[in-house]
Amino acid sequence: MNDVSGYEGNPAPGGAVFDPAEASRALGLTLEEFTPLLAKAAREIRFRLDAVRQGVAEEDLRAVALNSHTLKSVVATLRAEAVRDAAIAMERCAKEGECARCAGMLTCLEERAAELLAELDDV
Repeated sequence: MNDVSGYEGNPAPGGAVFDPAEASRALGLTLEEFTPLLAKAAREIRFRLDAVRQGVAEEDLRAVALNSHTLKSVVATLRAEAVRDAAIAMERCAKEGECARCAGMLTCLEERAAELLAELDDV
């Protein structure tokens, strides 16, 4: 699941899922400018994760791919590499038409997203 060609992200320090200071610098923002965006990111992550779940439940692989792709973009902005990797894997799986495998991968995506959301909720 670590095939993330072109991604230049570094792991967050101290076992954190993401580093707000590093993510804000990467966007050219101060931490004060960046912090208000985190609540919006958390809402979008929850929305897209719910849409992925629904797509998996309905075996709608197009919806799974689209929402995994969008989720990947949101978490890449935060430089949350583990969630990004899981979303990339889910998107590829959906595009390859592997419905049963997507269902199995959902738990991993949910776990990585839950870790990130817990950190976002604490900021």
